[in-house]
Amino acid sequence: MPGSDSGECCRGHLRTNSTLQKATAEEDSDEESQGEMSEQEEPDDDPGVARDYKDLEKVVQSFRYDVILKTGLDVGRNKVEDAFYKGELRLNGEKLWKKSRTVKVGDTLDLLIGEDKEAETETVMRVLLKKVLAEKTESEKYRVVLRRWKKLKLPKKSMSK
Repeated sequence: MPGSDSGECCRGHLRTNSTLQKATAEEDSDEESQGEMSEQEEPDDDPGVARDYKDLEKVVQSFRYDVILKTGLDVGRNKVEDAFYKGELRLNGEKLWKKSRTVKVGDTLDLLIGEDKEAETETVMRVLLKKVLAEKTESEKYRVVLRRWKKLKLPKKSMSK
């Protein structure tokens, strides 16, 4: 039969696996904006903070701690949940007691990824909620700018509580 190899009927109703995957991928990218802004050096920032960060423009459904951290670090919800139950999450240097806690502009969200007992330092992945953009998306989600550090060493005393 002519045209039977393509996997489509005469009107193109059937999709091949590749077009189905492509359509699904496009829907996923609408969920959370993947727009990454270039790494920026801002002289007015705290000079004590490492410069190996990246500013990201993302779309989030809410300002819950777990949602912002998951989006900023691009990790799964389960990883954030596991870290919470192991006591590895911090909000502004304090241990997080409630993962549904609302965060605001200026808050720092840390995920503990290692510690050096001899040097008395802890290594964290950090997300800073830099700003919330005024306009919402069509689906009533919030556009935010997040600053992300993948590996940030901190003195242990500033983290423990």
